[in-house]
Amino acid sequence: MKKTKVVGALFLVIMLAVAFAGCSNDGASLVDDNGQNKRIGVGNRNSNNVNVANGQEYVIDGADFVKGTQLIDGIEKGELSKEEKEGLVHMREEEKLARDVYKVLYERWNQNIFNNISGSEQTHMDALGTLLERYDIEDPIKDDAVGKFTSKELQDLHDKLVAQGDKSLEEALLVGATIEDLDIYDLERFLEDVDQDDIKIVYQNLNKGSRNHLRAFMRNLERNGGSYTPQFITQARFDEILGGEQERGSVGVDGSNSSNGGGQGRGNSSTVKGQGSGGQGEGGGRGGRGGQVAR
Repeated sequence: MKKTKVVGALFLVIMLAVAFAGCSNDGASLVDDNGQNKRIGVGNRNSNNVNVANGQEYVIDGADFVKGTQLIDGIEKGELSKEEKEGLVHMREEEKLARDVYKVLYERWNQNIFNNISGSEQTHMDALGTLLERYDIEDPIKDDAVGKFTSKELQDLHDKLVAQGDKSLEEALLVGATIEDLDIYDLERFLEDVDQDDIKIVYQNLNKGSRNHLRAFMRNLERNGGSYTPQFITQARFDEILGGEQERGSVGVDGSNSSNGGGQGRGNSSTVKGQGSGGQGEGGGRGGRGGQVAR
């Protein structure tokens, strides 16, 4: 009799330990100290009892955490054009906008996808900061506090997106898709004016990260019954990105993926067609941009 009770008690202890271990993984970090991948659960319930992904996981590749100094190591400096300088300055603050908005949305909705991607955006900011320092270009970020911008255009956009994302979790995920849509559009149009390989390789890797982020936001949005229509890139480009698998590894100067495992998206990010009320451009031309978000 005593033996039966002991066995039962041990079984109960083991079951409780297994349950506790399973719960403790919900808040796992995105990467370890060496930047290696970890699977992140995004199915936890937030304060409003909304289950984002029905227990699904969002996995981000460690290469989405860009290391600018490593990417440009061994690449010689060149003479920058006015367009190249302007692109670096703009993208530095645009990546800050992404980081800042996702930080706020994580605080609001307590969903790992926002926290994880904001960490990736920080490394995107840092990579651009490395290029600004390398070419002795004044950094537009005078105050790194969340929600502070030198560009009035980006300040207004930040405030608008934060207000939208505060309304509901679905709206917050729509904000994420909008930001990545914009990042891809701007990176691809700036690439058209870039001659320097160090800038090209940083932009290509930032763009790869943005494509992965867009896929992640769309998966979570669709699981919650939402949808998104691209406001900056074309519908064809949008469909092409979503039709590709998550991209892993680093991207070369020409946009080719050097991954030795995992899937990669389709298409070369240096070819983009812009369209909207300003007409349509292809190749070296820039089309106008339609959509609902004013910049």
